Amino acid sequence: METHDPKSSRLSEQLRRYEESETTVAAIFGGIAALFIAGIAAAFLYAKDTNPIQTAGAPATPVTSSAQAPATRSAPETTGSGAVNTPQPAGKDEQKKQPR
Repeated sequence: METHDPKSSRLSEQLRRYEESETTVAAIFGGIAALFIAGIAAAFLYAKDTNPIQTAGAPATPVTSSAQAPATRSAPETTGSGAVNTPQPAGKDEQKKQPR
């Protein structure tokens, strides 16, 4: 005859709960991973559909007379910290020379 030990039944209940919680956590993380991968795929598909790339086979759009570039050339814009030869306003030099 076998006697039921209350300690062994408590341990088996804890083991069952532990295994169920592991399964639940694995399912939740699997769902999060699936949503993450689906989001990346959706972003790539959206970028593919909304970013037209002109290929060599596609003709260039003609420039109309109203949308032509201006005749004067301006200095190209840069991303530097500032221009090297920027002209100073006339009032600044005079203010430095006059002592107070």
